[in-house]
Parts: sequence; structure tokens; C-alpha cells
Amino acid sequence: MFSIIKRVLILAGKFAGKIKLAMGISFFEALFNNVPFFMIFYIVSEILQDSLDRADLRFAMIMIITALLVQVILKRIIYSLQSGSGFEIFARERIAIGDRLKRYPMGYFSEGNLGYISAVITSDINFVEMYVMNIVDRVVIAYVNAVIAVLFLLYIDYRLALISAVVYLLANLSLNKLFAVGKLQGQTRQNTQSEVVTAVLEYVRGMSVIKSFNLTGPKAKATKKAFEKFRDISIAMEKAFVPLIFRFESWFAFGIALTVLVASLAVKSGSMLLPELLIVLIFIFRIYIPFQALSGQSAEIRLMEACLDRYQKLKDIEIIDQAGQDKQLKNYQIEFEDVSFAYEEHDVLHDLTFQIPEHSMTALVGSSGSGKSTIANLIARFWDVEQGQVKVGGINVKELTCDSLLQNISMVFQNVYLFNDTILNNIRFGNPQATEAEVIAAAKKARCHHFIQQLEAGYQTVVEEGGSSLSGGEKQRISIARAILKDAPIILLDEATASVDPENEKYIQQAINELVKDKTLIVIAHRLSTIKNADQILVLEAGRLIQQGKHSELIKEAGKYQDFWQKRMNSKSWQISHV
Repeated sequence: MFSIIKRVLILAGKFAGKIKLAMGISFFEALFNNVPFFMIFYIVSEILQDSLDRADLRFAMIMIITALLVQVILKRIIYSLQSGSGFEIFARERIAIGDRLKRYPMGYFSEGNLGYISAVITSDINFVEMYVMNIVDRVVIAYVNAVIAVLFLLYIDYRLALISAVVYLLANLSLNKLFAVGKLQGQTRQNTQSEVVTAVLEYVRGMSVIKSFNLTGPKAKATKKAFEKFRDISIAMEKAFVPLIFRFESWFAFGIALTVLVASLAVKSGSMLLPELLIVLIFIFRIYIPFQALSGQSAEIRLMEACLDRYQKLKDIEIIDQAGQDKQLKNYQIEFEDVSFAYEEHDVLHDLTFQIPEHSMTALVGSSGSGKSTIANLIARFWDVEQGQVKVGGINVKELTCDSLLQNISMVFQNVYLFNDTILNNIRFGNPQATEAEVIAAAKKARCHHFIQQLEAGYQTVVEEGGSSLSGGEKQRISIARAILKDAPIILLDEATASVDPENEKYIQQAINELVKDKTLIVIAHRLSTIKNADQILVLEAGRLIQQGKHSELIKEAGKYQDFWQKRMNSKSWQISHV
């Protein structure tokens, strides 16, 4: 039971002191909460002794009102300390996990973990934030009231205190069993919830494919199956708790009955006074209520523990730059030294060695799957090599933090992602400190200022998530404006004109020319005409470097590049004949 409080205090960090203070105040708040019943005991005793006067009534009334006022004040302080700390803790945790996610290996995001990540961040953390402080408060109150109840009954009769203490002990053992079973069941339920999120994400993202191949029925059935599994596990979990909760509640019924019996016999034998019996009869039906309420909270507590377990598991993923340091690069030369790399069991690169001088343009050419994009990913350290070294500025990228490396790199790829935010903020993503004037200047260089101005809200136009409200060419130019604004010395360019219409291609090429001035440029080439002026061309096949040189050299050399060029020439001369 107290494990949840311990975990919250560990998670709280610097806010743990406030939570502990709130717990301490809860003890006094519980004391004042019982003052009305102590006053009832006092009044009844005075009545039966025929000694009640106005002063006694005045005293009781003042004590009850004072206790209620103090209780309200203490409750206000407790909620302020707990709730305020709770929101602060989880605001900090969301920022922290966001920072960690960008430092995880990209492989983690391609291993079916997107549903897990989404469920943890959107469901688990929200659930814990919503209920955790209320749970801590109820647990503390339950145990404080248990202590007060036993001490009060000890004042009246040690036998009643003993009964109450045994009931609390047995109920606590049952509660621990309930939580032990609940923790296992809760983990299963939350893991199934991740499967549901994954199924929904896959269904929504693949909607165009599902519709085009008329797979709505089968794919809907798969999603429905995930929901049904979640339903069945949730029902099974509740069924597993029915006998445990019944046992837990039975101890209190047994305790109340035994207390009433023993107290009645004590009055009959003369060892207890009638006023004491009356107050016991009033008191016994409420002393167990705070502790009994914990069974109602057990579902929340067990799910909360499962949520915290899953969140901790996400936090425990080893970050890719664990041993990295913030270093300033002195130059922007890139080197691959005997680099080999594999995606799990699939080998991609084999013993690659080459240099990319700073302020030069290097083009990567090769068939699909030859390793071009992988080279770009390794430069940006989205992945780490198994063998060899990737160096930037003479420093192994493994010695750098992701931030100190990526601040020197801008990337423009074919698949552009824009956030559900204004166009201004989407461009400003390249440099969050940039002024609006600097954003507009970058947009002009990227040849997107004109079409942005034509939008109804201009730069304040909110882009739909992923940029679905803009054309492919418009998104490309915004992404280039973002890269221009960042002004990084190294540019990774997955040739952005490969899949756009001729009009957009012209604008995008002009934008790229603005972007790459005086930069170290690595181009993943799809159209050979765009790389004729490259300082060097690296020709790849099956993850190996098979040719290297300038266009004028490679075109004369029998090999893969010459074949690529010849096929391009043949395709340019191709035309439809009229019969």
C-alpha cells in the first residue's frame, strides 16, 4: 500500500518536501475531523451524569465550530501543497520525457513502440496526474484514522481497541493481496491498451490504402478485435477482484458485530458505562469508513502502479548519447572510417570509408536500398554504427551529445512533416528565437513567401497536422525555409524535387540554391542532372562504395554511374509514336 506513496515521493524529486508536509498536516486534519464525535461523547456523558449545563453546550459548540474551521483551513493547505506539486511534477516529467525521446535510437520508434509511447504519454501520465494526489491523501487519512480509532477505543476499553487493531491488521493483509493481484492484472490491461492505440493509429494512418483496396471490413475487424480483447481483459480483471474485495469488506462487518457484542456484554457486567456504549455504537459505524474506502480506490491504485511501471520502462530506455559531451566543432568535414551497419539482422553498409570536405557538395547515388539514406541517418546519429567511426569535425559522433551534433545539421527530406500550428511557428521551428522579420526573410529565400501571403491568415494560418492542408511542393518550401532559418553549416538533402511537379521544382531548386551557399552539402540524388556540378559523387551498390569521383570523371568510366547516366539519356529521348 505504502509503495505507491514511496514511488510518488521518489518521482516528486524536489517537490517531495511539500508532499511530506501535506501528509503531516493530514494527521492534524484527521484529528480535528473527529472532534465532533469526541464532543458528542462529552455531552452524552454529562447528560447521563445529570451535570450538563449551558457552559458545557457552549464549550462543545465552540469546539465543533473551531474544529470545522481549522479542518477547512488545513484541507485548503493540503490541497494547495499536493495538487500544486502534482501539476508541477508532471509538467516537468512531460518535458523530460520529450527531451529523452529525441535522444532514443531511431530503431526504438520502428519496432512497434509508437502505440506504447502514445499510450504512456497520453493515457498513463494523464491518469496518474489526475488521481495520484487524491490517492495519497486518502491513504494517509485512512491510516491516520485507524491509529486515532484504536487509541480512542483503548481509552474506553482495551478489549474494543484489540478487536479494532486485529480488524485493521487482517483488512490490511487482504488489501495487500488485492494490490498484488491488481498490479499483475493492471499491467496486462495497460499493455492491451497499448495494442488498442497501435491498432487505431494503424487504421487511421492507413485509411487511404484501406479504402483504395476496399479493405474496410477486414481492417475494421482487426481493430474491433483489439477493442474486444481490451474489453475481455478489463472484465476478467474485475471478476478476479470480487472475492478479494468481499473478503476485505467482511473483516469490517465482523469487527463491527464483535465490537457491539463485547461492548454490550461489558455494560451488562458493569465494566462499561452506558454513555461509553452509546458513543461506541455511534463511533463504530464510522471508524472503518476511511479504510474501507481504500477498496474502492484499489482499482485506481493498481492501475496507477501499472502506469508508473510503464512510464518507468519508457524512461529506462538507454539514450543514444549517454556518454556524449557538448563540444564545439572546429570544422565541418565528415569522415566515414570502415563503417558497417545493419538494421537488426539486415546488413546495409559494409566497410565504407570516404571523406566529405567542408564547404563542398557530395552526392550519394545508387539503387533503392543501396544505403544512401542510411549514410545520412548515421551522420545525424539517428542510429549508431556497429563497426568503424563516423566523424564530424574530426570528432567521433559517439563522443557528442545529440544536441551539440544536430545544432550543426539541417535536414530536408522528401517526406516533410509540419506541425498542427501556424506557418510562422512551423518555420520558426528551425530557430525558436527568430523574430517574425527573420522568419519572413527565410520564407522569401525559400520562395514560399508569395503563396503564404495569399492564404487567408497569411503566416498565422494554422497548418493541419502533418501539413495535409498544403501541397507537397508548398510543404517542401516551408521545410527549406525552416532549414534556412536554422542556418546550420551541414545540410543533408534528400533530393526534394524528385516527386513534385515542374512548376514547384523550379521554385524548390531556387530555394535549395539559397540554402546551400557556403555549406557542407550531402545530397541523396534521384535525378542525376541535379548533381553534375557536385565536388564528388559516391556511387553505392548493396551498401558498398563502388565508384567515387566527379561527374566528368565517372561518365567516362565503365561502371554503374555510366549505366545510370546512359539510362537517363535514353529515357529523355523516349517519346510516344503516332500510328
